[in-house]
Amino acid sequence: MIKIIVVEDDIKDQETIQEILDPFYFKYNETIKVSYYKKYNASLLKEIDDLSQRKIYILDICLQSKITGINIGLKIREKDWDSEIIFLTNHTSYEQKVYNSILKVFKFIEKFDHMEERLSKCIDLILKKKYDKGIFKYKNNQIDLQIYMKDILYIYRDKDERKLVIKTTNNSFLVNKSLDDILKDLDDRFKKVHRSCIANTQRISKYDWKDGKFILDTKEEVNFLSKKYRDEMI
Repeated sequence: MIKIIVVEDDIKDQETIQEILDPFYFKYNETIKVSYYKKYNASLLKEIDDLSQRKIYILDICLQSKITGINIGLKIREKDWDSEIIFLTNHTSYEQKVYNSILKVFKFIEKFDHMEERLSKCIDLILKKKYDKGIFKYKNNQIDLQIYMKDILYIYRDKDERKLVIKTTNNSFLVNKSLDDILKDLDDRFKKVHRSCIANTQRISKYDWKDGKFILDTKEEVNFLSKKYRDEMI
């Protein structure tokens, strides 16, 4: 799934953007979900913090609030370098400021200069672009999971649930598989660090073999580290 997040406080412009996006729901096999915001708020921050899905941001620069579209773009890039950002504005004078302030901007579009055509072309190019998805997929009668591997921190067996817990940056998911089986579905960044745990080695900032724990880039300390797997990790 790909999420398109629109931050636009003008209702007419929101409606125009919706008309531009409507054809894309049926053009590609990938599921598209669109969310609309009029300003920066807690719900939008939660969207930004969730790195488990591919996203496109369409940001109006001039919002009727203290936090502008440029501010929101900066907040996105603090954590997320993969999602695409498209800026919309009625003022050409902001273009240089956008490119000077925010790295990796996909496009700057003036609303008065063929916005419908240009925005549609941008979305089409992004959806066609090859993307390193690195997705873990799991499906049964109850759930259908698709999680970006880069967002998986570690996976461990829960004795009470008798299932595996997939721990991501912001969520936890239960799956009914063995550690050895799920390891086959992951790439080589994932290693067994304990008989009951697999870890994403790219998200580990420190191994504490003495105390049997590892520390993630989120600062979380996880007490699943066994010296038995030290040679393999090295």
